[in-house]
Amino acid sequence: MRSGLGRMSLAVALWALGTLPFLSRLFRGQSSRDLEHYVSSANALLDGQRMYVDVPFEYPPYALAWLAGPAMLAGDVAGFRLFFGLLILCLDAAIKAALLWSGFRDRHRPPDVLPFVMYTLATAAVGHFLLQRYDVIPAALSVAAVMALSAGRAGVAGLVAAVAMATKLYPAVFVPVLAVVAWRRSRSEGKRFAIGVVAGLLPLLALSWSMPWWRFATVHTRRGLEVESLWASVLWLAHFAGVPATWEVVIAWFEVTGPAAERIVTPARIVWAAATLGSVALATWAAWRHRLNSGEDAGTISLSVTATLALLPITAFVAFSLVLSPQFHLWLAPLAALALLARRRPDVGVDTGALWCIFFSTFLVPAFSPSPTFDTGLDLGRTLVMVFRNALLLYATWGLAHTAVGLASTRRT
Repeated sequence: MRSGLGRMSLAVALWALGTLPFLSRLFRGQSSRDLEHYVSSANALLDGQRMYVDVPFEYPPYALAWLAGPAMLAGDVAGFRLFFGLLILCLDAAIKAALLWSGFRDRHRPPDVLPFVMYTLATAAVGHFLLQRYDVIPAALSVAAVMALSAGRAGVAGLVAAVAMATKLYPAVFVPVLAVVAWRRSRSEGKRFAIGVVAGLLPLLALSWSMPWWRFATVHTRRGLEVESLWASVLWLAHFAGVPATWEVVIAWFEVTGPAAERIVTPARIVWAAATLGSVALATWAAWRHRLNSGEDAGTISLSVTATLALLPITAFVAFSLVLSPQFHLWLAPLAALALLARRRPDVGVDTGALWCIFFSTFLVPAFSPSPTFDTGLDLGRTLVMVFRNALLLYATWGLAHTAVGLASTRRT
């Protein structure tokens, strides 16, 4: 009894220590342009304006539902920042609670606090963006989908994954992985997962009659090399050696432009698409081939392996993308933390080196974003850090791909 109470007290203390300090960020710094865009878009929706027609909006329609609540409670940008920040803080706290629960649930082993600690440090590193972007929402939904599937609630997992996908598009890359994991567990689970996905996406069909929501993608098709992406960072580094390149504002973001950038854009899109689709195929194939063994820690291993396979296509999507904003690290950190649960079982074959690279790349973000020279172009030192960050994400993609191949060749019964 005392041991159980002690574990619970430790978990609550860690959760409070890792969560509550972020409350101070609700009142620090200026409101970002993204936050102002969120509140203006939500108010336009509440005023009855035609979204995606009269009011451009570059995100899927479920995002508007998350933004509308804080907008209704707020009278201005400052009020929206408070209520929206509280929403994000609650979801971030839920992720941290889930990580602690996953690390503490095996009473036969000492508590595993490292996944919680690493995720907390990662959110601290990008804390400037945490409460003023909505990326924690799809991240929390992604964690919920993976955990629900590992707990045998395939229908819930499918529904949550669909909502995540219609909130921000990137979760679409791991839905095939979860679908195969569900099917391999049993055909009934596979069917329930599919029903959940369909149920979660049905509102999109209804919205199609009055809201051309698919137009959100047109904004992104016109984007060039965003300055923090792999492609732009290498080009900007080359500009110190004399390659012509310009750091400039394009619409509401910064891009590296010039003759070399124009030549790179199309090949970069092809490589990005190929890497993303290839990683989806590899992770899905590994999920189909791999079958976990039974045992007292089978639940934890199933959770970490599923998180690892889901993480692969997201990491490839981020690492090779033409757009790589700091908040994208919030997509990676929660699943990487869940994947860390497998490190106590080396025989499972999860490459923890790739996971460390994901966390270390996140810790490097404050070195260049935000920075005093970001608006005019990073200096050489910060550029080198940014290129190294992107190299770490490339290595993480390779390590996760190698893990997927290993899992595919290890068929446990």
